[in-house]
Amino acid sequence: MTQHQGLAGSDFQAAYLAVRRLADITRLHPAEVTPDSVAALADLLAQAPHASQTQAWFLYRDAAAVLLDLCRNVPDPELAARAFAGVETALARPGKPRMAAADAVGELPLAVSGPQVAGPDGACPVDPSQARDIGWTALLRLADARGTDETDDTPACDGDAIPSRAGRTLIMPLSGAGRVMAVKFLRRGESAAGLALEAAWMEHLAAEARDMPAPFHVPRPMRVAGQAVFRVADAPLARVGLDPSSLAGGLAMAYVARADYFRYPNEHGPQGGLDGRELLAVLGQNALLFGRLSARGIVHTAPIPLFHNRVQRERRSDEGLYDWRRMGRLDQWLASTRFPNFGITGLRDFEHFVSHAGPTRPLFKCMGDHLLGLLLVTGSYFRFKEPTRVGLSGDGQPVDARELFDPALLAEALTMIYGAYYEGFTGRPPAGELPFDRDGLAARLIEEMGVDRHMVEMLRVADQEAMSDAAFVEFLTRRGMPRQEALGLRRGEQDVAIPTGPHLGEFNGRISAPELIEFTACAAAACVAGRYFRESSLKTTLS
Repeated sequence: MTQHQGLAGSDFQAAYLAVRRLADITRLHPAEVTPDSVAALADLLAQAPHASQTQAWFLYRDAAAVLLDLCRNVPDPELAARAFAGVETALARPGKPRMAAADAVGELPLAVSGPQVAGPDGACPVDPSQARDIGWTALLRLADARGTDETDDTPACDGDAIPSRAGRTLIMPLSGAGRVMAVKFLRRGESAAGLALEAAWMEHLAAEARDMPAPFHVPRPMRVAGQAVFRVADAPLARVGLDPSSLAGGLAMAYVARADYFRYPNEHGPQGGLDGRELLAVLGQNALLFGRLSARGIVHTAPIPLFHNRVQRERRSDEGLYDWRRMGRLDQWLASTRFPNFGITGLRDFEHFVSHAGPTRPLFKCMGDHLLGLLLVTGSYFRFKEPTRVGLSGDGQPVDARELFDPALLAEALTMIYGAYYEGFTGRPPAGELPFDRDGLAARLIEEMGVDRHMVEMLRVADQEAMSDAAFVEFLTRRGMPRQEALGLRRGEQDVAIPTGPHLGEFNGRISAPELIEFTACAAAACVAGRYFRESSLKTTLS
């Protein structure tokens, strides 16, 4: 196999053909692979020749895949360890080989199989016509620990209790300290199955929570005549600004939760927010939970809403959703972190849980979503110290809020997120050096998250043509354009620039902080590799 020693020095086509030949030999005759071949593949990833080639990613991805196949199939354990060392080196260094190697690691087979919480298709069918009715006062009594008996006229909430809302959820403090009733209403046009599924996951995860390595408060869903979805009459919607016309006739699910269930890790209220130590604890808690549940095949699919392009959702096959593996621009990163689906009490918004079984690749992508969401919320923690300080200044210059960040705390948060997620997913802390430069990464994130350079999204003519004139004006005004200015524009005449940021990257471009995605990729890959090699006999520095 010495003919492959010079892969790093070959031209692109020769290197690609040689890698494909090694892939065939590894698959058919793994015992014939020599140390020289392993070294040649490792050098190709380490030296990254051909990085300027458009197709270089595929070359590096195939080289990493061959090394991983050797780890799994070669009879010599020392050679297998050398093969993975070449992948580890690629994961630890910035550049195309890192992303390619991470992608290859993300397909290692894992013994992960989630529970069946709903029906075989993952749904909880609901017939709205069969939904029971319940009045608001009766629902409060049902929620209150002392008011489960319908004949009990004990007030279910304090007389001066004021309801609040979180999105479409109406929140009411219950009598006694520390509890709330949350009523989540169905939006018009949506399926009630999502609400039923959320209740089913709450009931399932209540048992899982007792066996979690970190605190995890799971709310108690309420049932009316055995039904998780029911119709609520005379709820005080107007008091909290909920428009009944946007809801599906009062259909809802409800649950009782701790009063701090809706407290977010990045908020800074009148009493202040979390201090640095508290923030690290909450990030570690939730990273551990995301990782441990994912290892059991229980996957949260939306830590925060992530989009590449919101404005084109209706005409894009991917609905504008963000796939970090493509390294595209991240739409409205700061706004996306306002209400994360994790907080002081652990994970939440249970309708986004799914059960995973099968190939690792979809799981790997979701693991990256978890890590990316945790990191973006960490960045927003610093920005939300002054939430109105955002956008462009009076002279049109981007707001510079870098001094709000604590570089040392951000670097420590990176380490906490990675270490806790790794431990949650693999069952033990990571060994060896970090697969990323935490101080350098923190500095780059402050540079990109702290300065609002990318504020504009474009409403293309093609998107305008799918709107009515009224919808066109509403779209623009909802994004901050003065109504008179919006009325003065002619729909379909030209693209319209709207300052909706901050975004991470220019509209329809690449992300302005590629280091953020490289962290996501290498951290998720390290977790997959650590879990895989713990299940096997091969020992690496990651396992």
